[in-house]
Amino acid sequence: MEPSGAFRALLSGDEQAMELDAAALELSTLHTGYTDPAPALRQLDEWAGQIEEMLMPGAAGAHFLSAVNRVLFDGAGLRGDAEDYYAAENSCLPLVIERRKGLPITLSVIYLEVARRLSRPVYGVALPAHFVCQYNDGLVRVYVDVFDQGRLLTEDDCLEKLSELTARPGLRETVQFTPCEKRSIVARMLRNLWSSYRRAGDNARASQVEYWLRLVTP
Repeated sequence: MEPSGAFRALLSGDEQAMELDAAALELSTLHTGYTDPAPALRQLDEWAGQIEEMLMPGAAGAHFLSAVNRVLFDGAGLRGDAEDYYAAENSCLPLVIERRKGLPITLSVIYLEVARRLSRPVYGVALPAHFVCQYNDGLVRVYVDVFDQGRLLTEDDCLEKLSELTARPGLRETVQFTPCEKRSIVARMLRNLWSSYRRAGDNARASQVEYWLRLVTP
């Protein structure tokens, strides 16, 4: 299976080549084969519309964050898949939307793309062994743990969680809370999918993912 020209361009560094939701949907075809992207995109549109209906014009960041949690986590029931964390399905955006559970990064893609539709300043942040979203409008700066149903975190909270996940001391000096490029997010999703296949002993599919990963420009 060959990636599209737009997907290749994104992995080569052209951040304008395609939107993150479209890239995540194309990535999922490595596992599902061709799947009509329209239902997943329509669901993202619907969630964004529900959030928008809850907000007054110019609503503050705190109101936005509350509305997102009510729609995505309380209403839609999005959550982390702690029971079968390494399942390949957790890296496939349409399946995560359908099953309402997935990996931190795939759930973050949902959060990021809903926020993009509403022109809100939300960014992905790649941490060791975890992935969170950051909301930062200059007044409100907070991290969102989408795996934990939208729990709001400070940097200290993030570091405490990482210490629990990795059992590594000294993380405070090494962790960077830098917003990710789309290319980096997609590459990390590919690596997660590769890891799922390797764990399952599916070397043929793992090799296909490796082929796509080789397109990532350092």
